[in-house]
Amino acid sequence: MAPFRLDSILIIDPKSEHTLVQLGLNDETFMIPDYKIPSCIYKDTITEKYVSSADESNPNLKTIYPIVDGEIKDLDAFLQLLKLIYGSVLADRSKNNPNAFDLELSNIPLMLLTHHSWSQYQLEMIAQFVFEKLKINNLMFLPLSIATAYAMISLQNCCVIDIGKNRTDIIPIVDYTAMNHLTSSLSIGGNFINDTLQKKYLTNLSMEQIECLKKSNIFEVLTDDVMNKRDRDDLNGENQGRNDDVINIADIVTSGRDTREILEERERSKKEKNVSNAELEYNYFWDTKGNNIKIGKQRFQGCEELIKTISRRVGITLGQISDPTKLKAVWDNIVIIGGTSAIVGFKEALLNRLIEDHLITEPENEIEQREEAEKDPAATTGTNKKKAAKAFHNMIAATVQSIDYVQTPTSIRLAKYAEYFPEWKKYGYAEIQFLGGQVVAKQVFTHSRDVYYVTRENYDRSGPSCIWDVEF
Repeated sequence: MAPFRLDSILIIDPKSEHTLVQLGLNDETFMIPDYKIPSCIYKDTITEKYVSSADESNPNLKTIYPIVDGEIKDLDAFLQLLKLIYGSVLADRSKNNPNAFDLELSNIPLMLLTHHSWSQYQLEMIAQFVFEKLKINNLMFLPLSIATAYAMISLQNCCVIDIGKNRTDIIPIVDYTAMNHLTSSLSIGGNFINDTLQKKYLTNLSMEQIECLKKSNIFEVLTDDVMNKRDRDDLNGENQGRNDDVINIADIVTSGRDTREILEERERSKKEKNVSNAELEYNYFWDTKGNNIKIGKQRFQGCEELIKTISRRVGITLGQISDPTKLKAVWDNIVIIGGTSAIVGFKEALLNRLIEDHLITEPENEIEQREEAEKDPAATTGTNKKKAAKAFHNMIAATVQSIDYVQTPTSIRLAKYAEYFPEWKKYGYAEIQFLGGQVVAKQVFTHSRDVYYVTRENYDRSGPSCIWDVEF
């Protein structure tokens, strides 16, 4: 089969609240998605018909979100959402460029990113709808976790931690294959941070305001590295000598102004002088109603329990991988995605917790014994050398026997991002699976072989079950 044109490739990444969509790929680089569409559709409860937008004059319309926490809860509504997205994107492209579709619409290949929770029946019904209702002739399902791995410079072994609003999925990938049978899910996600903030730290704020705070640039997780840097700066005098750090009580008293007002002005002044958020006692954010809200150190709280819970489950999940070589590679390539991962310092804090909970290091007393053995001149010749070597090996053997070595990592790292996509670097990597979808789509749909996706010929011959015959 002849390769498809880049401008005809359609990628859809449906999520619980919004869906990312792009029609056409750039020849030189990968851009951020063209469309971010709400993942909802409206249904008339009387006529049972679906409509694309809300109509206030129709009280019978019900808003349906077909996907909840990654899972398809209403398949029929989901299929209608796909139809709506497909039609809307094509209409928008035709409006902007009447000559955009000089080729038949059926020559548009569709890549759909999928969640591991979608059932075999749901996937087959989606395929049937795409081929029979949308009349698309080429379809590829790409698991979200695999798309993420390909976005990270095609990682062969890694662990994808996908943090949604009310769910966290931990998906090991071994030899480019998602280990769905090992995948583990937690029923908490980013909203757990909101709940914690309101219950413990910010009881005076509404949930809507807390969500605004969480999405602002002043909400962050302070890792030990950040705190240590600030302490080092203090010791080195880099944070000293600032006149605005010294409070002159006499000036405040004689000014006749409100003390709180003066202190707030000082905090604003610090911010204007490029003092980091971590150094400020207070900072400000805007809520949806335009209110400028002052927040203290509570803006650094709320993530600890979520991080602790995820770390514990990651250890249990990866402990099921029996191959020590593959397991080591997985621990060395941790990938964190989802909106919560965009919080400043969150990924680093989770990495620190993973290291604290699961990293195995050589005990100090054994380090001392080994170093002493290496320093002993007598241990370098003859019998003494053999005795020292035997003692050292016995010590190592005892250590290995005392722990489940297969399940304990000796290094834990975050995977490196491909920073040569400038648009994605500015956009952020919380939705990097879409970049992976672009990478795979460009490789697959511009290749002469069609073994990685379902064609019209395959579908007509075998029906919806043909989706299980592709090689990818």
